[in-house]
Amino acid sequence: MSVYHGKLLELLSIDRKSDKSFLRVRLSFEQEVELLWEIDHDTAENLKAVTVFGGNYKYRLAFYGFWDSIRKQNVSYVTRTYRDQSDRFYFLCSKEYVKGLNFIKCIEQINQAHTLPFLYPNQPISELELKREEVNSNRYNRKFAWIAVTMLSIISTILFGYSGHANINKTGFDEKTPIKTELAVNEVDLNQKDKEKPSASEQAEIDSSIHPSIPFIELNKIINYSIPEGYVSLTFDDGPSKYTKEIIDVLKKYQVGGTFFFIGLNAKKYPDYVKYVNSNGYSIGNHSLNHTNFTNLSYEKQEINLIKANQIIEEIIPETVVLFRPPFGAKNELTIDLINKNHKKMVLWNKDTEDWKDNNPDEILNYIHNSKASGSIILLHESQAVIDALPKIIEYLQGKDLQIVSLR
Repeated sequence: MSVYHGKLLELLSIDRKSDKSFLRVRLSFEQEVELLWEIDHDTAENLKAVTVFGGNYKYRLAFYGFWDSIRKQNVSYVTRTYRDQSDRFYFLCSKEYVKGLNFIKCIEQINQAHTLPFLYPNQPISELELKREEVNSNRYNRKFAWIAVTMLSIISTILFGYSGHANINKTGFDEKTPIKTELAVNEVDLNQKDKEKPSASEQAEIDSSIHPSIPFIELNKIINYSIPEGYVSLTFDDGPSKYTKEIIDVLKKYQVGGTFFFIGLNAKKYPDYVKYVNSNGYSIGNHSLNHTNFTNLSYEKQEINLIKANQIIEEIIPETVVLFRPPFGAKNELTIDLINKNHKKMVLWNKDTEDWKDNNPDEILNYIHNSKASGSIILLHESQAVIDALPKIIEYLQGKDLQIVSLR
């Protein structure tokens, strides 16, 4: 499994000194260490726009970013927490910021953080400026630090296959515009004159270790059957299972999104698969505790079922589970009231492959070929037949110029 699990990156403050911007962060991974992370000004300003320090909130930086192909910008997010509340805020960021996240994500021991050339021990920034000559005098060592980190990232990529409840500003996302920000962001200047930079050959190795992240659409309705035209969502029910990892690996190979609706008791049985989905940046939703038909339950029993399943999943991953898909798609007014009360989003579908009937890859693919895929949420289940059909499904949808997205 990935070394990413159990690693947290808390954002303590955003500072600027003369022409430099820094994030003060606390990296928790077996131990804790506070660090200064030098980043570009644009990313720092975008982060400032979605954070307010000095109150009771804590902020956790996500370990991945993704490329928004519409706006031609990288996007990442920060999670704001307070007690048991968790909200996610998105911001535009630079390619260098995403690379930095990947390198931090890949370190295997906390003391390796000091080998990263963009991280410094936490100290007054004025003292840091005085030490730059010492840093520059170690260029030879820095070069090999870059190589070591690059090799670590590549090894982690080979072994573990890295890729990548949200409260967005109300003007931030709508169905026609999956990702939107009011903040005007200039083109990012990645030229850092005072920074030690790797050679062209080193940079090529570094670039090859950075994975494209997962495209997604933020849902803004309580009940969702479809998504905007030009997009399609592949959803997988009834996991986690022995098929989960292989499904993820296929999705990663094609750099496409996917959303998994997990049964609580299955998640309890296979926690490593839950972590694998989450650590690779894919979306996880609640599919009830035990696949019970909710329309046969009282409001109280529906609520207990929903909450227990959420608790099991949220004890495994550091995320709030917002998406819910009722078993069999069965719902009533009590279910809708429950979703409203608990601030969840119900995800149904408008394309049912009925893959469970024959477990036949060709039949699944034929259904996709004979359906209008644009704007659809496609229902699949975790099985070998789906794994066998999945590459051809993805290639067919991509051939239709559709973007395959995760749901959030």
